[in-house]
Amino acid sequence: MRRILVKAVAHANRTGRRGLTREAIVARALEIGSAEGLEAVSLRRLASDLGVTPMALYRHVRDKQDLVNAMTEVVLEGFDLTAGFEPSMGWADRLRRALENFRDQMEARPLALPLAIAYSGDGPPGFWKMMEDLLGILLGAGFGRREAIVLIRVLSNLVAGYLLLVRQGRPDGLERLDAQGLDLLRRRVELVPLGLPRDRFPHSVASAREVAEVWVADPDLWWRDTVDLIVFGLERMLERGRGR
Repeated sequence: MRRILVKAVAHANRTGRRGLTREAIVARALEIGSAEGLEAVSLRRLASDLGVTPMALYRHVRDKQDLVNAMTEVVLEGFDLTAGFEPSMGWADRLRRALENFRDQMEARPLALPLAIAYSGDGPPGFWKMMEDLLGILLGAGFGRREAIVLIRVLSNLVAGYLLLVRQGRPDGLERLDAQGLDLLRRRVELVPLGLPRDRFPHSVASAREVAEVWVADPDLWWRDTVDLIVFGLERMLERGRGR
């Protein structure tokens, strides 16, 4: 993300020597969003930071949504799902690598996911590059064109939802807890299902310890299982389609 900001600011500096530019506005918005979150970005805040009136911004961005769309295009620039691909890889290994690349690049750009959710344009070039990469994998595997597009839509929903929940699901201050603190946290979580009526929740009560261990752990530990579930499911769907 730092590399993207440096590039955006450098471009803004090159093009903005004669005054305010769209690039300079977007670059500052990305700086604010990266430091304080997307909700901190507003046209009023930008005008104040850039030393201009809010009306001056409207010569370069139509409104907040136009700004968000421009920010999205910058942040998604350079996404490459094919990094690390080898000619010997089968489609399943290529898909695994593509999903790993997507997660890593999203994690490196914390604004990418909230911006992609807020985006309302026709699709930035970075989006279409990812679409092209995934289509190449799924069509090469043998899926039909429409089926591949449907699967890409499903994949994007699943992975984006996973990443969003992972960010929200990490227990606050978990990394600061020592072994004793983690054990106390697990015990506290374990008490919740243990307090449920056993006749109505027999499986939850019996699984209380395992529930606590999993829920207290970093949810990103289950990324490999998520990828396995996706890839194995697609392999089965492909086999079923060929069987027909």
